Amino acid sequence: MSRDEALVCVEAEARRILGDRASEWMTRPSKLLDGLAPAELATSPEGARVVLHELRQESTLLKATRSRKRARAA
Repeated sequence: MSRDEALVCVEAEARRILGDRASEWMTRPSKLLDGLAPAELATSPEGARVVLHELRQESTLLKATRSRKRARAA
């Protein structure tokens, strides 16, 4: 996987999971990424794997939050 392919893959997954928030998430420095923005780290295949891992963890947290909000509203 080339540098460009790695970044494109991460951006596509971020859009799928985060929707309109994806571009902000990609450019905002992350404590979990040692202060780097996901877009900075995702320029290598290894970095892309790390970023995808963080993105999927965030996705899990988002799903849990949405479920709790729905349960409260019911």
